[in-house]
Amino acid sequence: MVEKNVLEFITRLRDAGVQVSIAESIDSLNALKAIPLEEHHVLKASLRTTLVKQESDFPIFDVVFDEYFTASIRALTAGQEAPDEQASDAGDGPGGWNTELGFSDLAQMLRQALISGDEDQLSALAHMAIAGVGEAEGGFGSGGRPVTVMAGEGYYMFRAFEWLKLRDMMAELEESASEGELVEGMPPILVLEEVRERYAKFRRELEREIRRRLTQERGEEALKRQRKMPVRPEDVDFTNASLQQVEEMRRILPGLARKLAARLARKRSAGRSGRVDIRNTMRHSLSYGGVPLELKYRKRIPSRPELFILCDVSGSVRTFSTFTLQLVYSLHQQFRAVRSFAFIDRVDEITDCFNIQDVDQAIERAYREADVVDGDGHSDVGRALELFHSEFTDELSPRSTILILSDARNNGKSSRALALEKMSEKTRRVYWLNPEPRSRWNTGDSIMESYESHCHSVQECRNLKQLAEFVYRRS
Repeated sequence: MVEKNVLEFITRLRDAGVQVSIAESIDSLNALKAIPLEEHHVLKASLRTTLVKQESDFPIFDVVFDEYFTASIRALTAGQEAPDEQASDAGDGPGGWNTELGFSDLAQMLRQALISGDEDQLSALAHMAIAGVGEAEGGFGSGGRPVTVMAGEGYYMFRAFEWLKLRDMMAELEESASEGELVEGMPPILVLEEVRERYAKFRRELEREIRRRLTQERGEEALKRQRKMPVRPEDVDFTNASLQQVEEMRRILPGLARKLAARLARKRSAGRSGRVDIRNTMRHSLSYGGVPLELKYRKRIPSRPELFILCDVSGSVRTFSTFTLQLVYSLHQQFRAVRSFAFIDRVDEITDCFNIQDVDQAIERAYREADVVDGDGHSDVGRALELFHSEFTDELSPRSTILILSDARNNGKSSRALALEKMSEKTRRVYWLNPEPRSRWNTGDSIMESYESHCHSVQECRNLKQLAEFVYRRS
């Protein structure tokens, strides 16, 4: 029974996009033999350790785990349905809610548990609180009030905070902890940290219990449709990323670059053999009586192109250009030479900014020092391409590859596509990466179609995953 449940859980992880191998599945099953299955946090930690390879998949794992293991762990270990309601032993009402106990009494008990650090009590109080909220609100989706029929996890969480006055309670506890009034003989900063950690655990227990009850009342599929799965940092659109998502993307970029560099190295080593060397093959055939049993190949020397990067650094695509520069410079050994240029309505070379070792600082310096505005500060891709062609055309050669990073939104100005056509004729390849979805190309002030015919490849590049795939395919 345990193996069946875990394998079904692994299937759901894969459906959510988490890559789990057969070996990792076996590891998870072996790990379960050595842990107490009745302890929820131990089971979760064990499965996370054995099944998840990337930290960016942790949020997805947490959601799928909480969705699947919504019933009591006792159901997993005993192979039977969980009790209709789980919670504290104390309680004579529905779901462990004591009808004689008010929310003010429950709040006082919670305050003491946050101070004492009794985790079992915190868990029991979370179950009691949610049972009380459900009773007060008319049920979890099956009650008579219209709002509860449509209400999701966030609504019931909000109501729990409101009934228990949790924000006021935490403000009071934090003030008391900072002044050293909660625990004697212990540094206030440590007391404050412990209280906040216990509060975070209580919140997680509230969320888990709400999810369990909603699933029980509405069914798992209905709850899945209502909840959005967390997005991995590498799948976040550049143009819509929040500050927090940008930081997450920055954090995973070095690891992504190392992985991509290793794949590129394997790709190059696998393709070292060139055409058959007839003369060398016949010479070695003498040792076999003139029979060419062993083929000899000409040594293949893969060419490394000169790379010219033209980055649109206007506000709409700045995040996209930043990450592209970071990734390309992390892979600079794959190119013979890399030169970078920034533009808005004029173009300026920023290669010298990357002489320092820290790429983040180099990019900030480039944005700060680059002379890229010559008019009203709005993008003029056509003028920038024309200026680049006139100033740097002598630097281009058949070994050159041009990589243009822009959404091709030109604010109603001329495309000046002739400049790009001339550059394309003189160079090895011209690639254009556009961070917008293809459905938005050539709408509004986008003039992507004016440039597309002069590029060897024009690709949608909305996130780090697509960017990495492009670099790998084209290197």
